[in-house]
Amino acid sequence: MTLTAASRSLQPQCGTKNDPLRVLAVGAGIGGLTAAIGLREEGHKVTVFERSALAQETGAAMHLAPNCHGLLQKYDIFPETFGANKNNGIIEFDHEGNLRMSKDLRDENTKWPYTWVLCYRVHLHEALKGAATSQKRQGDPVVLATSSPVASVDVSTTTVTLEDGSSFSGDLILGADGVSSVTRNAVVGDAIKPFGSGKAAFRFLIPKQKMVEDPELRKLVQDDGFMIMWFGIDRRLVMYPCVNNTVMNLVAMHPSDLSKSDGEGFNHRGSKQNLLDIYANFCPTVQTLLDLVDESSLKLWTLLDMDRIPAWVKNKVALLGDAVHPFLPYQGQGGGVAIEDAATICALFPRNVSKDEIEGRLKLYEQIRDDRAHRIQDFTRWAGRDLDDHDDRFDTTKFSHYNFSYDAWSSSKEALKTWLVGAAAQIPKISQGQHEGSIQTT
Repeated sequence: MTLTAASRSLQPQCGTKNDPLRVLAVGAGIGGLTAAIGLREEGHKVTVFERSALAQETGAAMHLAPNCHGLLQKYDIFPETFGANKNNGIIEFDHEGNLRMSKDLRDENTKWPYTWVLCYRVHLHEALKGAATSQKRQGDPVVLATSSPVASVDVSTTTVTLEDGSSFSGDLILGADGVSSVTRNAVVGDAIKPFGSGKAAFRFLIPKQKMVEDPELRKLVQDDGFMIMWFGIDRRLVMYPCVNNTVMNLVAMHPSDLSKSDGEGFNHRGSKQNLLDIYANFCPTVQTLLDLVDESSLKLWTLLDMDRIPAWVKNKVALLGDAVHPFLPYQGQGGGVAIEDAATICALFPRNVSKDEIEGRLKLYEQIRDDRAHRIQDFTRWAGRDLDDHDDRFDTTKFSHYNFSYDAWSSSKEALKTWLVGAAAQIPKISQGQHEGSIQTT
């Protein structure tokens, strides 16, 4: 949408501590929109600036593991209502088609408080946009400013400046602008930049019915909800269902120097022949599967990594999601950790929060999130390492307990209670017997 004159009036207003915060979010991805939903429900005034028009979203699937699925439900986002299906198990083969592991997760998944589901990303994004801008939800609808690329962020004045020269000031800025974040430069400078991990990935979708119609492939999809992987030494193919088990999402990760693409940006058009060549030594089943690829929708994605960032926050500006910890896809936790970041911010900024506490609460946010996010990031790098001839590192559920058993909302609320007790202990108190206005510190 185009910002109206009224929606451009985002200068912080003087008043009591009960005034809602004016929150400016840069980026309308999954993390940015989740934060916007939670903050509007706490009574804050939220504007989200998005570079794109959000008119042609990229189709791919994603994991919503228990650690983030429950957070979405807190905001009345129920992925099963828009086609998410359960992840019932994992089957792993080597590149020759030899079975390495088969694990039915249906019993194991019952120990988690929320279901591990597989979701079409576009459907989740549409649900988040709808919730953010809905007139029927608690709080004022989020102002979603599309086609509004941010040129710079000023941490000294809490101001966002767009590429067209217009500027907006608020009480709090959230940088949810992805791996190429402009906000990150304002927080830590431009010395830390994303870099190629050495791997790239083809992404594509295949209707399940096409596999059902093939005698060789039919056996792969006879049970709903199973993720299937084929591992080579330096490349792998991952397939799992989405859209109520009617569409198979595939990701083909490989050395990036083998790829050829047509086009620029994060979603290069990929070459089907190039894909077939890269996986030419995989088993006949994989060859039959890849023959079904529709080249017109084949995308190629460079997998980026980044060194650990020295700070998540500066003054009243905070980073979340890929802007602070870009994830490789080997555990499917990138979106989930971004949702955790967003939920933590919302837990720390309830209605009636004092503007004087913004910087302190943002520092607490960093303390809560830094170790966990980067530990999962390290697990992901480990899971994505190349195999060798004697390597049995095939169990992708190795880190499930750490990843899945965490409740970002409850943990953040507990941390906030502790922080508030500590902050209260630092407040000077008036002792009995002292003259009014005479303060004695205790």
